[in-house]
Amino acid sequence: MNKINFIFLRSDIALADQELDSKRMEFLYEIQKENIVLSSSGLPLFYIESGGSEEKFKKKYKDYSAPYILLATSSNNSLPASLEIMSFLRNNNLEAYLIHGEMDELIKGVKNLSVDKIDSTYEFKKNDYLKGERLGVIGKPSDWLIASLTNYKEVKERTGAELIDITFEEFKEEIEKHILPSFTNEIIDQYENEKIKKDTIIGALYIYSALKSLIEKYDLNGLTVRCFDLLGTIKNTSCLALALLNSEGITATCEGDVPSMLSMHYVLKLLNEESFQCNPSYINVINNYIVLAHCTLPLSMSYSSKFDTHFESGIGLGIKGELSEENVTIFKLNNNLTKMTLIEGNISENLNKSNLCRTQIKVRSKENLKTLLDTPLGNHLIVFYGNHRDELLKKLGL
Repeated sequence: MNKINFIFLRSDIALADQELDSKRMEFLYEIQKENIVLSSSGLPLFYIESGGSEEKFKKKYKDYSAPYILLATSSNNSLPASLEIMSFLRNNNLEAYLIHGEMDELIKGVKNLSVDKIDSTYEFKKNDYLKGERLGVIGKPSDWLIASLTNYKEVKERTGAELIDITFEEFKEEIEKHILPSFTNEIIDQYENEKIKKDTIIGALYIYSALKSLIEKYDLNGLTVRCFDLLGTIKNTSCLALALLNSEGITATCEGDVPSMLSMHYVLKLLNEESFQCNPSYINVINNYIVLAHCTLPLSMSYSSKFDTHFESGIGLGIKGELSEENVTIFKLNNNLTKMTLIEGNISENLNKSNLCRTQIKVRSKENLKTLLDTPLGNHLIVFYGNHRDELLKKLGL
């Protein structure tokens, strides 16, 4: 393999990111030092530079033939985007491989491409544990969730839950009513800082009140929000709203991710545990740890938290939470509700990296984390306190 055609993909938000430009040039310089020739006729490798690249891959992939080989870095949400793409390709029965890591790991992976795979997923059986639950889908799934789309009838047949569509326009109308909760001043007093001023917090609380109104109107037990559309229209985020709702026992996920919402709702209903929807940002299969990050989490899961800007956009409000260094379970259902990831580990550290979403944890595990690269089930994982694998398997009849 001495000729390679790198296809670089990044989101529109990251198009002018000079740091990504610099990393690309450094990578190409290092790869050519290994006597690898760059050629448009060479083996195509898709270098996923940032989160939000999934839709761009979907538009390009038919120009090439399987097997599809992806490169995912350890920053800028490259890995979660790559895992979503991998899931999409596998859902379409297309052969795909993922090379992931720091720059030296990527170069080594390109030189020594391995096709060995590990599949440690579990079967997910049809059940009715969510019978009678009404879960809102506000807007529609984000465009990059190319492997996480669900069939509403299938969801009801396999879980008992009913999915309720609510337009983004109705959501926006509720936000524009500018209703504030009774605890507004308490939130401002506790969280206002040099970066996040009173007006930004108030804007985020308008979003919270809008979601509360929709929950009451549609009698919802949980919801998921196409939240990135808020950046352009409201100039704020739903990060605080989701953090508050989850702390109140209402399942709330971002990006319109229905499988994540269902996964979190099972954890809440079966185990009475709140959970953290997060991106797998870096997986070290040699030392068995994973870095997980997102800009929102239940405030009640965090022993300390502060407000920052939203990572990808720098707009509005994101949450930097510190989680207790305790045992945790990682869980996720796939889009057609036939498989699930279930891994136990321990939070060993809270991180503070500038190139990841605001809340960041390192989780160590005794299990082989390569399964998350080889058999991903989308670009998010669900994390909650405690070792609950055996209990959850038992409750799910496995």
